[in-house]
Order: sequence, then C-alpha cells, then structure tokens
Amino acid sequence: MITVEQIKQDLQTAAFVDRIMPKVQPPKASGWQFEIIYSQQEMELMERKPPKLQPTPEQIDIWERVVLDWFMILEPDERKLVWKRANHIPWKFLCREFGYGRAEMWRRFHRVLIKISFYLKGKNVGDKKV
Repeated sequence: MITVEQIKQDLQTAAFVDRIMPKVQPPKASGWQFEIIYSQQEMELMERKPPKLQPTPEQIDIWERVVLDWFMILEPDERKLVWKRANHIPWKFLCREFGYGRAEMWRRFHRVLIKISFYLKGKNVGDKKV
C-alpha cells in the first residue's frame, strides 16, 4: 500500500528528474565537422567539466508514472499546485498565486495527495494487481 509520504517522495523525484533530463533538441547535421586532435598538453589545460547528472531508469519510471498517470486524474489547478510544491516553491508564493491563506493551501495540497492515494488504492497498486 502506497502512503501519502511515498506519494510526496515520488512527486519530488519526478520534479528532480524533470530538471535533470536532457532537453529535446532537433537533429543536427554534424557529418561535415572534422575531427580535432589535441596534444597531451592541450588536453591537460582544458577545463574539466563536472559530470552531468543522469536520471536512473527507476527515476524515469517514477517520472512517467507521476506525469503520465497521476496527473491525468487531476484538475489543472491541482496539477499546478502539486508540481510547484514538488519543486519546493515556498507556501508564501503559492498563497499569492492561488489567492488563499497558508492553511487553505496546505489543505488543498493534502486533498490532492489523498485523491492520488484513493486513485492508487482503486488500482490495487499495493497488491501489484494493476
């Protein structure tokens, strides 16, 4: 059985994966470029870039489940609230954007989490009978 805390964690994982996934780019014709051969000294002088973070297959599965499955049952405002909260947008900014007080925003956020929880219980996700 999936809990509300696990739903929150999955939402945050999906938001993280969305930030680190490579952006979709149109294909480029790179066949005309010639190969550049660097000397050992040039290679040592070049600045090393930190490795880019790549999402794991499990993280991508979570992203797909959240974005393609869970978000389909939510209203647009609910999606917006949950996604912004998963991206750690402070309550203060959410209250200004939606026009509610902090307590009401918190209630709305948790209603959405419970809605997702009931949706998952209806699918028997905890028993793996999807």
